[in-house]
Amino acid sequence: MLFLIGLGLGTKDLSALALEEIKEADQLLLETYTSFIPKEYADFIARQAGREPKQIKRKDLEDDIKHTVAMAKDKKVVILVPGDPLIATTHSIILNEAKAQKIKCEVIHAPSVFSIAIGESGLDVYKFGPTVTIPFWSDKYKPRSFIDSINKNLQNGQHTLVLLDIDQKNSRPMRISEAMEIMMNAISEKSAVSAETEILILANLGRHDKEIRQVKLKDMNSLSKVLEGKVLSLIVPGELSFAEKDSLYRVLSNP
Repeated sequence: MLFLIGLGLGTKDLSALALEEIKEADQLLLETYTSFIPKEYADFIARQAGREPKQIKRKDLEDDIKHTVAMAKDKKVVILVPGDPLIATTHSIILNEAKAQKIKCEVIHAPSVFSIAIGESGLDVYKFGPTVTIPFWSDKYKPRSFIDSINKNLQNGQHTLVLLDIDQKNSRPMRISEAMEIMMNAISEKSAVSAETEILILANLGRHDKEIRQVKLKDMNSLSKVLEGKVLSLIVPGELSFAEKDSLYRVLSNP
């Protein structure tokens, strides 16, 4: 049997049912390419399971998906996924392959950045447009499609949840200074996004030390030291209703 288990955003997000299946798994796999897993969370999982989970990469769930799923034909295989397995990470391909191989698959859900970031911001979930991810740039790879999507959302009065890429080679999430630099370089004179655009920065959501700040795009770098080492996501607010303005004021003035 195959289990897809969401890890949520912190160690306390794991349900009693999830912990039970983790401990009983014959094969314990940890997916690390769609989101950053802090070391303390990986260590927590190892302690609970009594062994280190095997880390799997993108190719294991794409190129080698048939082999990965086939392991569950005569074993209990647990695949651990950051956040919720079927939100943002979109691991429906695993469910489809399991059905094709006639292997029973169960999903144990958990909180995701989508529900927590939007909820904590105080903004109306129904006013969010498509979510975007800011990818790392290189000399030969500088996509700007994410800024086009933010522009469209702003033109429609919609908010945008912005996820930050992961540096797979060095196993770290994008820093706030890197996100600012890429966004500043991606905007153009015709962009609805500008250096003066207000950005919500959400740090360590789902934890006791969570914090939400609002700053202009051009000033994001001023928070680099304060936010260093924290798991971040951004929101570019669109048009705010009176209720949203009140909620955002409450969120930002929280001690």
